[in-house]
Amino acid sequence: MTMKVHHGGFGPKPAEKILKALDSLPSRKVTVIGDVMLDLFQFCRTGQSKPIDSEKPGKRAYRLTDKVMTLGGAGNVAVNLAALDVQTSILGVAGNDGNRVTLKRLAERRGIRHTFLPDDTRPTTVKSRLYLDDSYVIRVDEESTERISAELAERLLERARGEVAGSDVVILSDYDKGLFRSGVSEEIVGLCRASGVPVVVDAKPPNIGLFAGADIVAPNAHEAAALVSTFHAPGRREQGVRRLFEMVGAKNVVVTLGEEGVCGFDGRAYFHVRGHAVREVDAVGCGDTVRAVMAVAYASGLDIESAASVANDAAALIVQKPAVSSISRDELYDFVSKVRGEESGRPLEAPSGS
Repeated sequence: MTMKVHHGGFGPKPAEKILKALDSLPSRKVTVIGDVMLDLFQFCRTGQSKPIDSEKPGKRAYRLTDKVMTLGGAGNVAVNLAALDVQTSILGVAGNDGNRVTLKRLAERRGIRHTFLPDDTRPTTVKSRLYLDDSYVIRVDEESTERISAELAERLLERARGEVAGSDVVILSDYDKGLFRSGVSEEIVGLCRASGVPVVVDAKPPNIGLFAGADIVAPNAHEAAALVSTFHAPGRREQGVRRLFEMVGAKNVVVTLGEEGVCGFDGRAYFHVRGHAVREVDAVGCGDTVRAVMAVAYASGLDIESAASVANDAAALIVQKPAVSSISRDELYDFVSKVRGEESGRPLEAPSGS
C-alpha cells in the first residue's frame, strides 16, 4: 500500500515549479460551467441595536451596518480565478429577472466573460446570509432545483462547444440546482476529452455518476461521506478515497478535509496534505477557492498532488477572510514563498506583472 503524507512542504525543485506555475496564471484561460447564483451578505452589530423591537416585545431590532452582493456558486469559482489574474469565462443559467442583470454587472466588474442564459421558469438563485457581529446566523434561499428544459440544455451545450476549445481547463461546478441534467454533463466531459482539455468537477452526491471521465472530481469530506458511509471511520479514510475513485470513474479524486487539509488518489498512490494552522474567520466559499486554484494549477502543468497542495495553501488564506472573499495571485505567491520558498536556497521573486 502506497501512501504519502505532506506537511505543506516540498523540496526545492517542486517548490520552484509551483511558483513558476503561479507566475504563468495570467496566460491561462479557464471556463466555468455550472449553477451560478447571487450571494447576499447582510451584517449587523450589537452595538447598533435598538433597545427593543416595538413589533415583537422581548426581541431586539438591529441596524444593518453593511451589505455585500457578489457572484455565488459557480460564479464564486469564476471570481476566485479572476482574482488570480486568470482569463475567466462563465456559462450558466439564471432567471429572466433583475437579479440576472445584477449577475451580469458583477461579472463585468471582475472582468469575467459571461453567458447567463435566461430561463423564464425559474428565479435567479439567491442565497441571503445574515451575520451578527461577524457570526453567521442564518441563510435564506430563493431558488428552483428543477432540471432545465431540453431546449435550454441544447442552447447551453451550443455555447459550451464554443468555449471548451479555447480553454486550458474547464471547471464544472454543480450545486444541484438543475443545470446538470442527464446528457449535459456527459457531453461537456466528452467535449473536453476530445479537445484534450482537462475538466475538474465539483459535484453534489446525487449527480456524481454524471461526470465519469473527468480529470479530477473533488468533493468535500461531507459529500465523500454521503457517497462512502465509512469515509469518516477511524483508519478508513484511504480506503474511502480509493472507493470513491472506483465509483466516480475519474482520473483523480481529491477530497477537501477542512482544517485537516486535502487527500486524494491518482490511481496509483494515496496522498494526504495536512492543513495549515491558521485562525479561521469564515469558511463560506472556501471550497470554491480550493477547486479554482487546484484546477488552474493542474492546467499549469503541476501534478495532482502539487496542485492539491497549492489549493490547500489557498484554503489557509481564504478562511482568514470574512464572508465570501477571494485571494490575489500576489497573496498566494507570497504565502507559497513563505512556507516553501526557503527550501529553494535563494530569494524568490514576485510574479511577473505584479
